[in-house]
Amino acid sequence: MFSQSTLYFGTMDGHHKISISGVVFYVENECKNLLLNHLKFMHRNNTLQSENQFESGEERVAEILLEELKGGKDVVTHKELEAVINRTRNSR
Repeated sequence: MFSQSTLYFGTMDGHHKISISGVVFYVENECKNLLLNHLKFMHRNNTLQSENQFESGEERVAEILLEELKGGKDVVTHKELEAVINRTRNSR
């Protein structure tokens, strides 16, 4: 379903550890499904296009999350995921 660059590693202290395009993010429990569903949505919408375009979509998600987490934040919350969803859906 996902390319090998997106892996689910497990949970720790109420957060999920997820790697997107080689960047590790800690995601709140409540946000894990929303993030994974959005990545699935992006993958489904790119199935007619090349795998490289999906990988660049994953890279874009990772870039946006890194931007949103500037300022010392460590955990992805609904606020950051809303920014990712809005920015990736509007860029298509």
